[in-house]
Amino acid sequence: MKKIFSIILASVALSSCVDTVILPENKTLDEDFWKKKTEVEAVVATAYAQLRDGATAAGTTSFQRNAIVWGSFRSDEMVVSSDFKSINAVTTGLSEIHSMNMNPTNMFTQWYPLYSCINYCNLVLEKGEAVMISDPNYTMGDWLANKAQVTALKALCYFYLVRVFRDVPVTPHAYVNSSDNFLEPQKAPAEVLQMCINDLESVLNGAPNNNAYGDSRDRGLFNKDGINALLADIYLWRASVNHSAADYQKAVECCDKVIAAKKAAHQFRGFGSQNKEEKDYYLAAYNEYYDDIWGLGSGFNSNGQNAEESIFEIQYKENGITNTALSQMYYGYNAYTSGYGYVKATNIYGDYSGSGTTPNVFKNTVDQRLFDFTYGANSGTEQHAIRKFVAKSKANDATASNFSTERRDFSQNWIIYRLTDIMLMKAEALVQLADGDEEKLMEAFDIVKYVNDRALTNTSGAQNFNANKDKMEEFVLMERARELCFEGKRWFDLMRYNYRHINGVQYDKTMAQISDDPSAYPANSAEFFEIAHAKYTSKSAMKAKTPTEIYLYMPINEEEVKINTALHHNPAFPSTKNKK
Repeated sequence: MKKIFSIILASVALSSCVDTVILPENKTLDEDFWKKKTEVEAVVATAYAQLRDGATAAGTTSFQRNAIVWGSFRSDEMVVSSDFKSINAVTTGLSEIHSMNMNPTNMFTQWYPLYSCINYCNLVLEKGEAVMISDPNYTMGDWLANKAQVTALKALCYFYLVRVFRDVPVTPHAYVNSSDNFLEPQKAPAEVLQMCINDLESVLNGAPNNNAYGDSRDRGLFNKDGINALLADIYLWRASVNHSAADYQKAVECCDKVIAAKKAAHQFRGFGSQNKEEKDYYLAAYNEYYDDIWGLGSGFNSNGQNAEESIFEIQYKENGITNTALSQMYYGYNAYTSGYGYVKATNIYGDYSGSGTTPNVFKNTVDQRLFDFTYGANSGTEQHAIRKFVAKSKANDATASNFSTERRDFSQNWIIYRLTDIMLMKAEALVQLADGDEEKLMEAFDIVKYVNDRALTNTSGAQNFNANKDKMEEFVLMERARELCFEGKRWFDLMRYNYRHINGVQYDKTMAQISDDPSAYPANSAEFFEIAHAKYTSKSAMKAKTPTEIYLYMPINEEEVKINTALHHNPAFPSTKNKK
């Protein structure tokens, strides 16, 4: 951990004032800072900035790059682009992950961007409240809003860390001096997630209202909707791990709060009367949704706001910042040269097969997302360039414009939560609560159908209800694959699916790492292997490499373990096994 924070504290330059915070040789923090409202807000902004892509040294990563790799590349969504020929730390790291031969030297095992964000959040939590004494313009309402935002950011970071690394250290305070004790042991996922839930619920009432600002801050800062979305996500994850009906119900309740707030906000702005017919969900129309969410209207539209469906996005366009990670990963590494992005979509996203014998996500060619989200759809090729986020506008039909002319300025925001994600979370939870309750299955089906229908060019692709719980579970999972592809969601969706299909509770999940023997952990489910390994030619070989749950988590970077001797390795990786 010491290395993490020495990098953090030495590399971020918010202003000359903040240098006194991050450089322990200079004047102490209390003498120079935390006197004004603007100073608190500047550090809050810096906490958010840690989740944006920035300049990185060779062999280092960013949260944006990690979010793509951790959440999408590890799943059946993506492969290393065959067009990219040169070898560097990125291609090496991706190739290791794809072949499931990860090492603790892999650049994508670096977690410092998240701990950097956490450190700034801790600074605000420790120093911000006292600013009300020195600056009368900094009110209690301001403090509660800032407190809620950094608390939510911390929880989001820890939620990523738990899902990617499993057992992770929790930093008890902000680190401001090189002499601080960085030797923090890891905590079990159950303890970390309960901490996140408690923290989020404690600040929810003080969070900004969902449309408090009337500009991009409504989606660029954590507000009440964003906190409820994060709570729903955490409850859904924990419910899947523990097979907990109570947590599934909590996830539904949190989703309902977001859905109700979105509906109320839409009607308050007068759209309800214009549309005449009241709706349960106000989604952008079929002919507008791509442009509104990912295309020319996304990020920062003419009204100074993100898409109405948006809940929380990492803001690039508003700040005039290039989303380098997104452009390099999806479009082109070498000076935006088209066709040389690091990753491409697998053929399950671009190949439609009516026979049902070929794995595919899109079951028909009237689902516009088939053409909006990938290039060369239905061409039968093994790899497809990713169109989502990259293209300026919707595809209109199967013949998308030339790849090289469709890119835009690459200031696209990175979406953390949006309304259809929340709707499908609710559907997933309802299916798990529906033991013998066909009404809950029907409610889940109606939600999924609502999302699916929005993308259809005609009704021939409409879905049909199936009262079988397992079939409905797969139905929800596949709709999430269609709607949320390439948004860093899929791997975590598959992990939840796996946990639900692991036979029995084989160990106490409140405990941290239980053994140095990877075989002591629960065996991964056959249902998981069938879906997660669809992109591999040799599925049996990949299955042999990931026999138990512990293999689904990443190793901790070796530099962290060298510095923090309190950390233990992931025993699934031979290069780290039994080294303590």
